[in-house]
Amino acid sequence: MPTSAPVETPSAEPSTPPILTPVVPPSKPTTIPPSQRPAVEVFNNTSRKGLAEDVAIRARQAGWVVAGRDNWHGKIVTSTVYYPPGMQAEATQLAKDIGIGSTKTALPNMKKDRLSVILTTDYAG
Repeated sequence: MPTSAPVETPSAEPSTPPILTPVVPPSKPTTIPPSQRPAVEVFNNTSRKGLAEDVAIRARQAGWVVAGRDNWHGKIVTSTVYYPPGMQAEATQLAKDIGIGSTKTALPNMKKDRLSVILTTDYAG
């Protein structure tokens, strides 16, 4: 028994070539090389003992040089990485590396050659 091939019905719509869009690979996150990173100071503004040291260790493991750690006496609401002029990108990278969601310009009493981390009770790390 002969079999018939399927019949193709012509389309009334004109055929247009598909629009090709270039595939752009996802951009790599900006990572500041360790040799270009400023020093970091870590301050504990909680009653949790050893928190500044724990975060300092985490920062060192991520390639940061920790210049000091201490307690902070004052009212800071949210764990924050503070940065002096010209160091916003570095502050953003450090915040990401140690799990902090906030960066702000440095307070007047902070050193202007480094990043300052102040940890509050909201720090989950």
